[in-house]
Amino acid sequence: MSKKKVLAALKSNTETAEVIAAVEDLTTEGISEMVGIQRNTTSQYLNEFVKEGVAIKIKSRPALFYHADIFRERFFEPRHAVYESFNQLLEEKRRHDTKNSQVFSSVIGSQSSLQMVIDQIKTSVYYPGNGLPMMFHGETGVGKSLLARRAYDFCAEQGLVEQGAPFLELNCAQYYHNEELLSSILFGYKKGAFTGAEDNQIGLLEAANQGVLFLDECHRLSPESQEKLFTFIDNQTFSRMGDNNKLRKSKVRLIFATTEDIQTNFLRTFVRRIPITINIPSLQERTSQEISEYIYTFLIQESQKFNKEIVVTSWVMNRLMSLSYRDNVGELKNLIKVICASAYGKQNGSDQVLISAESLEEGLMSRFLSLKEIDNLEEADSIISPASEISDYIRSGTTETLMINGIFKVFNKLFQQYHEDEITDDYLVKQLAREATTVVEMLVYEESGEKNTLKLLRNTVKELVNFLESSFFIKMRGNSIVALTSYLYKRNSFVFDIPKFESKQLSEIKAFISLHMLMESKVLNALLELVESKLDVTLTDSEKVLITFYLKGLDLEVRKPEVRGVILAHGFSTASSIADVVNRFMDEPLFDAFDMPFNMSLEKVKDYMNHYISSNDCSKGLVVLVDMGSLMFLADTLEQLSGPLLIMNNVTTQQALFVGELLKKKADLELIGEKVSKSMPFDYKVTYPIKEKEPMILTVCQTGLGAAQQLKVFLQSSIPEETGFIVEAIDYHYLKKYGQDNSLFNLYEVQGIVGTADPEVENIPYVALEELVSGQGQEIINQIFGIIQDEKIRKVINDNLVRNLSIERLISAITILDVKRVISYIDDALDSFERRAKITLSNSKKSILYVHIASLVERLIRNQEVDHYTGETQPNDSRLRQLAEALVGVESAYNIVISDYELTYLYDIIFDC
Repeated sequence: MSKKKVLAALKSNTETAEVIAAVEDLTTEGISEMVGIQRNTTSQYLNEFVKEGVAIKIKSRPALFYHADIFRERFFEPRHAVYESFNQLLEEKRRHDTKNSQVFSSVIGSQSSLQMVIDQIKTSVYYPGNGLPMMFHGETGVGKSLLARRAYDFCAEQGLVEQGAPFLELNCAQYYHNEELLSSILFGYKKGAFTGAEDNQIGLLEAANQGVLFLDECHRLSPESQEKLFTFIDNQTFSRMGDNNKLRKSKVRLIFATTEDIQTNFLRTFVRRIPITINIPSLQERTSQEISEYIYTFLIQESQKFNKEIVVTSWVMNRLMSLSYRDNVGELKNLIKVICASAYGKQNGSDQVLISAESLEEGLMSRFLSLKEIDNLEEADSIISPASEISDYIRSGTTETLMINGIFKVFNKLFQQYHEDEITDDYLVKQLAREATTVVEMLVYEESGEKNTLKLLRNTVKELVNFLESSFFIKMRGNSIVALTSYLYKRNSFVFDIPKFESKQLSEIKAFISLHMLMESKVLNALLELVESKLDVTLTDSEKVLITFYLKGLDLEVRKPEVRGVILAHGFSTASSIADVVNRFMDEPLFDAFDMPFNMSLEKVKDYMNHYISSNDCSKGLVVLVDMGSLMFLADTLEQLSGPLLIMNNVTTQQALFVGELLKKKADLELIGEKVSKSMPFDYKVTYPIKEKEPMILTVCQTGLGAAQQLKVFLQSSIPEETGFIVEAIDYHYLKKYGQDNSLFNLYEVQGIVGTADPEVENIPYVALEELVSGQGQEIINQIFGIIQDEKIRKVINDNLVRNLSIERLISAITILDVKRVISYIDDALDSFERRAKITLSNSKKSILYVHIASLVERLIRNQEVDHYTGETQPNDSRLRQLAEALVGVESAYNIVISDYELTYLYDIIFDC
């Protein structure tokens, strides 16, 4: 019953609040007194309402609470349930009010190329007092006067100036040759100040009191006038001409505009007083959609003047959009006026005004015909009537807003299908990751002259990403920095339009993410902390979901060791602290950590480890360091383990560092347990999974493990997957010393060792690499792959080895050809020749032929044909003809002809003539 009273009081007090303000009735104390219950009980209820989404909380002193639904109805839609300060709430209200302002909505480009311009204007006018003076900088005709007028209208709409307050404008260029007159107009004058000054006269600064004064072409101001103005900016005082002993005050918001370079055309002392410079982009820097809006706007105006329909052919319209306008919007407007007037005059008696190539003046037609590149944005003729509106021709909503709304519709649809069991979780993750990646990367800010703000933001994001990469041992694609920067740069233009997930749906999505995208979730949380502290940007819950799936789409390159490691320890952060020290010291993510409460049951620990094994590849081995002997039971109870397990108790940082060092050196688990136990007192146990042993080939090299790894890759690429053979590189000196006393021989059935030196392991055949491609190569393959019954598969392995070795040799020798492609053609040729001649080529012969035929093809392509060869083979030899027929495919593929000389040479290689 008490809880209902608190809710009723909260609702009532929110309804009676006139404005958003820190009033006592909205505090815990005020509500507690109103309902007559204890303060701590009221506080408990209010915080429960916040968790339930019924109330919003502001962490001021004292804390304030509003009823959420009533707040939405009376004020605006809050983005958060909890606000860190009252200022944060007020700032959100200000953004909401400016977002809903209609003043700038009709300005073409307000949601795209002029978005930053308008944001800067708002920043300037909202500054306490008279706002901040601002300087518009841009070419003639870009719309500086229009924006100055809209800035005034915005001030009036937001209550920053009174309705009907003066807006005065002065073009300083009109008085360029009469500085005294310009000064008198600006500051006023006293009677008798100069010849003709018959009465006292107020200036524009005085006349604009409580309003806005716009000084266009202000680079025409004399140094003296600039000095007077910056004095006025400093203390809001000035003197009329001829009345220097009397200071006058005026409260005026100043807007300046110039087409000239600011640093070279103004006094430095003057420029310092104008903190906000706003660069207005030229028409050529605006988007094609904005140019289209201007064209249709001006055509609608002309249609209204004529009171007739205007029909513009697509040929003309596309060229209007592609034309370069030196004087920007002003030139475009005048051009359309002239085009329409000309067509109207020629077709005065018609019901429509048709604008086509025939109606154009000769000069404009020449400009149109000189255009080299045309963007065919319009495919049909455009019909404009006096009743037309710009929305009839231009797609509503910005590109960003449309994309963002589109992806959230996809999110809702796919999650609904997932809950109805129509799609799998893997499919859901894959599709949403792809959608998120597409939409975020489409927001990449493309501009030839990149703004300094964007550069600084990208540098900051780069620092954040570098920190994440080193902290989480991940690698993010370089273009992800550009994409994230662009997203943060552009988000203000669409953040209020981002749909919100319902509370229940959001909880389900978060649960799904925590289960299926754990790494991305961790990276996002760390990124958010950095973004909020470094950039003062707070992402909405919907944005967090979007960016999480974007990170998933990046396929984060997580650096993970082959042998996995886990530290299990009781305490708040014991395991995490040890793992963090080892990972950072070794510069490799060797250990994951699980911090356990002291009362956690052994069954829960077992469940965690089984989940870890199912979520991570532990086939190469798993090392578990635990803090208590009772946890050693895991050695015999873990399920699904496909590799060896080493478990040690009494974990310490010193022990973990020792183990980490051995893991980094890729030491065998048996050896790790033995070595560490000699220097530290603890128990350890090594266990192996019970499973059917798979066949394995080991690779070794005296020069080190790196060369053995290369040999491993070479063999793996030559052995068909269906054989079930596994190839593993191992240290030569370790294998020679310990022989079969390591985990690989316990887990696999080792069939042979391939390398550059024999480690002499008892009962395991060794094959030197060069023997594989020797004349006896197939016999050796039959020996180490003897358990493969199918002779054809053994031959495939042999052929693959020769082919892959030949590819390695050819990569450095061939400069024009695609090596793998030419090898495939040579493969077909040699197979054809073996069938035709009923012979089997040795590995060494095949290897030589691969290299020679590839080189032959490249020589012929370069027109470097061999024109003589002194061989003894007779041209009528049938096998020579069979060789020529086998090579027809190579000739056809590269449009070459292999001469008799070349054929004879190949023949002699094959038959050792």
